[in-house]
Amino acid sequence: MEKTNNPHANHRERMRNRVRENSLDSLGEHEVLEYLLYPFVPRKDTNGIAHDLIAKFGSLAAVLDSDSKALVSVKGVTENAALYLSSMPSLARRYFSSKIEQKPKMETRGQILEYLKSFMTTLEEERIYAICVDSAGRFKQRCELGKGGSDDCKIRVRELVMLCQNSQTKYVYLAHNHPSGIAKPSAEDVEFTKWAVTALEIMDVLLIDHIIIAKNSHYSFLQDGKLDEFRKSYLKFVEEGRISDRRN
Repeated sequence: MEKTNNPHANHRERMRNRVRENSLDSLGEHEVLEYLLYPFVPRKDTNGIAHDLIAKFGSLAAVLDSDSKALVSVKGVTENAALYLSSMPSLARRYFSSKIEQKPKMETRGQILEYLKSFMTTLEEERIYAICVDSAGRFKQRCELGKGGSDDCKIRVRELVMLCQNSQTKYVYLAHNHPSGIAKPSAEDVEFTKWAVTALEIMDVLLIDHIIIAKNSHYSFLQDGKLDEFRKSYLKFVEEGRISDRRN
């Protein structure tokens, strides 16, 4: 039990009151760490531990991004505390993913990227998704078309066509992740997108974009001009009578 003449005797309660009244936003980086450590270091002053963590790793974000084995190297950090701190980024991603899944907004490019990154940046294997929206860009449905690379593009396109038919959607995004961290499209990604554009154009469904998500970057077939290029190729084939266009 803390003595009344201890200058830190009521420090924790004062800190908790600050959080109650003004949230964690009112705390400095080391104070956030100090506060988070309270349940795991009940009988010690966590202020010094927090300062040592910042000193070693450089910032609050760097501390939370560190492996638990690295965190326990700081004096006073228990294994449970290290595991808790290192789990915070995953917890934050799960929180935002859960929140955005309630009614994700996809009306702007920033909102689209925020939504995709919320659940794709931590995937350990490549996955391909179709996201159906309405004419105003509002989220309707998300469907996983497959795992792994895009080498089975015809199968993936068939799944995409069936999704659009069953959901009666007219607007769709494609998105997949690159766990390698490099967002540049592969030859298979390009081939898959060409097939997807052709199949959806025949159905009078607009492929708004195909976006590749990597950890710290992304690639857009739309912004790179590839979707327009693929659509022009499709229209050329139609004009030459090489494939039929159901819309006519």
